[in-house]
Amino acid sequence: MKRFTVLMAALLLLSVCGTSFAAQQVIVGLNDVIATVETSFKAGNSGEAPIADFTADFFQSTLLAKDKREMRGDGQVSVKLATANSPLMYRFQYMRPYQQEIVSDGNSLWIYHPENREVILSDVSFIYNRPGFNPDRDPAVNFLQGLGRISRDFQINFAPGMYDSAGNYVLELNPRRSMLNTHRILLVVSRSSAIAHVSQKTPATTLPGGNQPRLPARPNFGSSDKFGPLPQVGGMSDPFPLLSTTVEDLEGNSTTMEFTNIRINNRFQQNTFTFVIPPGVQVVRPSELNQPR
Repeated sequence: MKRFTVLMAALLLLSVCGTSFAAQQVIVGLNDVIATVETSFKAGNSGEAPIADFTADFFQSTLLAKDKREMRGDGQVSVKLATANSPLMYRFQYMRPYQQEIVSDGNSLWIYHPENREVILSDVSFIYNRPGFNPDRDPAVNFLQGLGRISRDFQINFAPGMYDSAGNYVLELNPRRSMLNTHRILLVVSRSSAIAHVSQKTPATTLPGGNQPRLPARPNFGSSDKFGPLPQVGGMSDPFPLLSTTVEDLEGNSTTMEFTNIRINNRFQQNTFTFVIPPGVQVVRPSELNQPR
């Protein structure tokens, strides 16, 4: 009899917990996942986006279709996203397979190879600073230019399978208009970010039985979250929404970049995205690359 009582108590506890979990379930749809990305990078009434810049460690894997070969690399990246008054700026510092820096202030692009004592300097002002350019209107020249409006630049669906191995959402983006050497893009969007976005926007609902209104459950962003201490994004504590990006080109090659240790809104100094050419380094311009030396 005592064993039966314990069993009934356990079943009752599971029943109560099951009812609570069901009542607090958060349903996330395709539009919610898209909005999770866009609202994080779209400028609001103040003219600033919740995420204006970020820095992160990255791991990069490039699959070459023709050679059936994979190339891997890692390093650190800093990005200042474009606004109506400022172009996209970035600095990629590769540590492996060899040291390399790729830096742009929106006007110039530097590609520095320390081993060769050489820096390739290109003018990119015609891309980012052409007359009338507005990142909120024009199609994305560079994918990072348009994170706040991906639904306008791309046709978006869940990728086959919908989730990655950790349960995060995978979006498949196909350009609405032709993009330079881009066939499609895959985005892995944090499940925690999507749930937080839905929880924030969902109005209170009345539970059966006349209970008081309750919002869907917020995820538990404890100290064990993979992103560590969480910054303020869009008025709530929420991790950076993009876990990885994969860009497939027109020849079947693909480059995947995974982000970790992400920090947002660092208020970078302007010189962060200016490359200072070291003494004794040869400067080469693209028009000179095919000339005999």
